[in-house]
Amino acid sequence: MKKYYKLALASCLTFCSIGSQAGIDTQTIQQTLNQAGLNAPVLGTQDSPLSGISTIKLGNGGQILISDDLRYLVAGSLEANPSSITPINPAMMADQPAGTPVSAAYKKALLANMSALPNMNEHSAFFHTNLPSLLWGVSGKGGVPFLVSKDGKYLASGDIGVLHDGQFSANDEAFEIAKNRHVLHALPEAALAIYPAIGKERAVVYVATDIHCPYCRMFHEKIHEFNQKGITIKAIGYPVYDESAKPMRKLWCETDNAKRATLLSAGMKGIFDKDTSCQSPVIDQTFLQTQALGIYATPAIYSDKGELFMGDFTGKSFYEFLGL
Repeated sequence: MKKYYKLALASCLTFCSIGSQAGIDTQTIQQTLNQAGLNAPVLGTQDSPLSGISTIKLGNGGQILISDDLRYLVAGSLEANPSSITPINPAMMADQPAGTPVSAAYKKALLANMSALPNMNEHSAFFHTNLPSLLWGVSGKGGVPFLVSKDGKYLASGDIGVLHDGQFSANDEAFEIAKNRHVLHALPEAALAIYPAIGKERAVVYVATDIHCPYCRMFHEKIHEFNQKGITIKAIGYPVYDESAKPMRKLWCETDNAKRATLLSAGMKGIFDKDTSCQSPVIDQTFLQTQALGIYATPAIYSDKGELFMGDFTGKSFYEFLGL
């Protein structure tokens, strides 16, 4: 998804026609975007309703949002939240490190300001970002990501892109890693199947897995090897195959973690109890808790720091990823 977002943004910035209007300090913005490979026909700037963020008008009538320090941008514009808005205590909205989830009280206040948005509920999540005045959120129903102003008055779609040292990145990797770390560390052990490191623990890996996923089975076959290398594996039950949901909920009916891990290992070989009368709610609860990870395929492999591994877990690159 981020790849397509980057292509769409680059296309918009490259092919928008140059107009005749002139904006305030457009030259600096033009140079910054051009240095990052985005040949943007900037028509001008205008204030946005959010502190530290300006709206940039493009030649085709499109807009982008950009931070006043020209380090972060969003393809798109702000839209007013159609909900009734109640002012939020400014102290509650104080800046926190990017990737940090908002407090429970702050989340409650935000949700109260989103009554007209049907997909928002107690499973929605909100995180502080590096872009002033904006939070990153995910809907409680459907797991749709979005941006929202800290007071809940304005909404925007898209990811926050980064402009740094003449390079453009379609998403803020530092934010993503921190967000993932907070989500993963909030998972209770009762929601996981844990395979402890043998001897001294040197690394911890989280893996979202499905008993019918071929690559999940391949990863599972290497767990003992990983354990011998000092790697603890924390498996997240994450059925993406329809036929996996009931047997995996049955596996999670086992509350003893070691026994659950043994049952999961058997399930990866196609051995599981056909009696699925017990259906643990843990799997579904975990799915909702991990929506902010944006998992779209299994196995989804994360380091304890929150970094997503995208390489070949059967080779040395996996150990290098973990710093081993």
